[in-house]
Amino acid sequence: MVNIKVIAGSTRPGRFNIQVANWVVEQAKKHKESANVELLDLAEINLPFLDEPIPPSKGKYQNEHTKKWASIIGGADGFVFVTPEYNHSVSAALKNALDFLFAEWNYKPVTIVSYGSLAGGARVTEHLRGIAGELYMFDIREQMLIPNYWDNRDEKGEYQFSDRQESKLEKQLSSLIFWAKHMKTARQEL
Repeated sequence: MVNIKVIAGSTRPGRFNIQVANWVVEQAKKHKESANVELLDLAEINLPFLDEPIPPSKGKYQNEHTKKWASIIGGADGFVFVTPEYNHSVSAALKNALDFLFAEWNYKPVTIVSYGSLAGGARVTEHLRGIAGELYMFDIREQMLIPNYWDNRDEKGEYQFSDRQESKLEKQLSSLIFWAKHMKTARQEL
């Protein structure tokens, strides 16, 4: 079994993000024979703005909230970042959560589900790939972009995911779980 963490990367009140993150978690639970799935909601985790006096690459965390975050991320084998695109880039909450740690992210696969206007979060995905590389993460090629999400919401504001999106996410999750399993073994050799 591998441990997959789905990270809801927005803390904005009334956020669309949590709808997508919950959908990803529900879809990922179809892999219950091979993966444990957990939602990490950055709004609930509520990390302060990076407040560690020593760079995270040293692994000498001082604050209890950082130690707790390190334990959660350290226990993961792979990640799904569910993220908005804010001003062509990463939300402050997600970037902050990434920057708190270093070794806990290393040698683990990540896939990205993004949303935004016409580009559907393509630019945030590219930025996150650069960040993932610096953290020694393996970003899998499969991704999901959700453009103009407001056009596909019902009268209650609930997004209506399509069969095509579900199929695409299934491929994404299968790839993530495959790499999480194999990289877990590889990490034991490091």
